[in-house]
Amino acid sequence: MLIEINQPGKREDLRDFISLIDAKEKPLLAMAKQYESPGNMLINWQADAYDAPNPDNAIADGVDVGTVDNKAKNRASIQAYAQKFRKTYGVGDLAENISHVAGAKSGEVARSIEKCNEEITRDMEAALCSDNECQLEESEAKPYKLRGLGKWLLSTAQATLPVPAAFRTPAASLDATAMASLTEDGIFKPVLASLFNQYGKRQDLTFLVGTTLKTTITGFTQYAGSASNYASSRSFLQDADSKKIVSSITVYEGDFNTVQIHPSLLLATNTSSAASLRRGYLLAMDNLGIAWSRKPRTKALQDQGGGPRGYLDAILSLIYKNPLMGAKFSAAT
Repeated sequence: MLIEINQPGKREDLRDFISLIDAKEKPLLAMAKQYESPGNMLINWQADAYDAPNPDNAIADGVDVGTVDNKAKNRASIQAYAQKFRKTYGVGDLAENISHVAGAKSGEVARSIEKCNEEITRDMEAALCSDNECQLEESEAKPYKLRGLGKWLLSTAQATLPVPAAFRTPAASLDATAMASLTEDGIFKPVLASLFNQYGKRQDLTFLVGTTLKTTITGFTQYAGSASNYASSRSFLQDADSKKIVSSITVYEGDFNTVQIHPSLLLATNTSSAASLRRGYLLAMDNLGIAWSRKPRTKALQDQGGGPRGYLDAILSLIYKNPLMGAKFSAAT
């Protein structure tokens, strides 16, 4: 008797899809304002500040104008470099033109280009949200690099093209409190207050957070009854017919700001994986922009007989108009 386990010539049951399990969202690329080509790898823009309010600005009757003020005295230039990104692909002649692969109906080249596009945009998001310092190109081994958010948000001078002192992020807007000690009233609200002190108005903010920080923020709605028991410190109404419990914070509305919270797995990825999940950037998105010298493009290389080859590349920089207006959470533990 012929039974299935001994059956010769069985065709492989290969389903017609290819599953990718590492598709990460890219919120900064999606939300930041898009700027036209800067036309140079070194990008310059200007920041300015108002004079501090003077409650004693009182002039007596009949007093003529003597000296006049220079209203450009607070103005300063901020600079950054752009960065070039590239992803390559190659497909054998037979692999592209003879083989039929499940899940790659349009061909291996088309699928390779699609995958390169996803990978290069993930590289961009990771660089934009990194602790990378900007870098002047000196050789093939030392190319141009853009400055990531982790280096824009500093209260001290950067190593390269430092932000002018008057426009560096205040120390009160930078927090490195351990996750276990991060509290709403003691830490989170004071950081939001520091941001408000720079803007001087209520403003919608975007909060890019790693998953560990996101879980900690959701925990703001609980209190510890004991070392191992937690209870809700706030009540809410929910339709019981929905048969689900919602335990998540996606919008935080405080005394000074309304914060939209966006989890991301691409923050400070050049630190440890655990530190990346603890990272957070509080941003006013109208203060940020992506300057594209070249948006992602596909270029085919010469097929020298082995099969089609090509690459995707892009050139961009992160413009942070005024780093005074931003905050960073960077817990070491």
